[in-house]
Amino acid sequence: MKRPEQALQKQIAQFLDVALGGTAFYTAIPLGGGGRVRGAILRSTGTKEGTPDMVILDAGRAIFLELKSPKGRVSPAQEACHQALRRAGAPVYVIRSLDEAIAALRQAGVPLRVAEAV
Repeated sequence: MKRPEQALQKQIAQFLDVALGGTAFYTAIPLGGGGRVRGAILRSTGTKEGTPDMVILDAGRAIFLELKSPKGRVSPAQEACHQALRRAGAPVYVIRSLDEAIAALRQAGVPLRVAEAV
């Protein structure tokens, strides 16, 4: 597969559409791509390099998911951003599969309407 992280993100989004209940909310944070001009515009408006791919909001807290292919690595900018988010009190999980995403959400205490991947 050419874009394994994109495929994983679609899979997680489809799961969250079904599984999140109550007042929980999620969204993707699409910051990659677009070249130097887009990158400069994003930085000038406050976008932080290394921001994770997805955020789930539940009960007044944010849980961040950094999606990686099975062999993908967290970049130095991503690691720095993850550390800053953790200092601010937000958990950040590096996710390589839907099962890992489900486990992370359970660990974070996010209520799910379904017990496993659909």
